[in-house]
Amino acid sequence: MIDYDKRLYVYWNIQKKTWSVRQSGKVVAHTDTIYMKDCRFLVGKAGQARVRREGKKNVHAGVSGYLAMNAEFHRQQVDRDCWVTYNPYKHDTFVQRTGVCDDKYPIPVTEAGWVKMYILEGKPTVYAVNHKVNDRIYA
Repeated sequence: MIDYDKRLYVYWNIQKKTWSVRQSGKVVAHTDTIYMKDCRFLVGKAGQARVRREGKKNVHAGVSGYLAMNAEFHRQQVDRDCWVTYNPYKHDTFVQRTGVCDDKYPIPVTEAGWVKMYILEGKPTVYAVNHKVNDRIYA
């Protein structure tokens, strides 16, 4: 059971090809779609270094936030939005996915007011609304 008053940590489960939802250190759900609010994009530096060193993926990056409902998410005024991606071999943080020079000129994303995480054509997809870029809130 998910406690709405506690933060969740959601990450892409490469074995199950779905989102794993962790709360208070335990996996409490797996889902194809989840909405969250007051989000932080987190990358564990030690886990990232291990991935780069060993070439084997591990759980070290995800999004922390509070569970939100679909209707609540869609009622938000969108002042700024973007798709977000993370590649441990190319980026130190989550970055905006623009499709143009993402690797050459990455734009870090650290926080967002709202996030939708879902699966599109079998791939993990993260959509951020009213997000923070380079310590500046766009809202």
